[in-house]
Amino acid sequence: MPIRIISTVLTAASSYDLTTLENIKDDLAIPGTDTSSDATLARFITEQSALVAQYCNRVFPIETVQDVIYPDRDPYPYQVTGMLSELQLSRWPLVSVTTVTDTVAVNTSNTLVAGTDFVIDADRGWLTKTDPNTGYPTGWSPDQYTIQYTAGYFEAGSGSPPPDLEMAVLRLVTARFKARGRDPFLRGQGEPGVGQEQYWIGALPGQTGPFPPDIAAVLEKYRMPLAT
Repeated sequence: MPIRIISTVLTAASSYDLTTLENIKDDLAIPGTDTSSDATLARFITEQSALVAQYCNRVFPIETVQDVIYPDRDPYPYQVTGMLSELQLSRWPLVSVTTVTDTVAVNTSNTLVAGTDFVIDADRGWLTKTDPNTGYPTGWSPDQYTIQYTAGYFEAGSGSPPPDLEMAVLRLVTARFKARGRDPFLRGQGEPGVGQEQYWIGALPGQTGPFPPDIAAVLEKYRMPLAT
């Protein structure tokens, strides 16, 4: 059964950066007392974090969100066949679910209770309806559901992203920093008896998207499918 979701951010993250200035300076072997590149590195961190989030179609820091879910109905008299096996929230992993409201008619709503009316699959962002008498999974009726919850991988400003995700961003920022100031179209440069430099132009071998294959492989497990 198709559904429509309207999502609203109730409490936004304080930052969307996926690594820290301290960590990238450590990777680049820049002493902490050397602040000459801090502004540039901070800009690159924000830039590459945004590219990764866009590629993965998701927000990584924890935010508080409200999803209003509308299962599709037939025209009046709203006869609908089948039910939803799960309510798929727009973000995951889930940290907590605050409220779930089932609007069965105009001005008529029921507040559902976790553990009695539904169970939570935090890793997949699923709410599974349960029969309050048997505790056994059942289907969600085609009502309007309003869910307020928090979801994300880490608390911005006090937590850390998953290590592999942060590693991917660190590598992207490092490449961006080391390419600073050079001609991006340079294909070869040499001086007899001294040395020669060559750079890739465009995609690397095996690259089909915006990132090198090894970085894309890390990010692939975080990519959220787009609704069709």
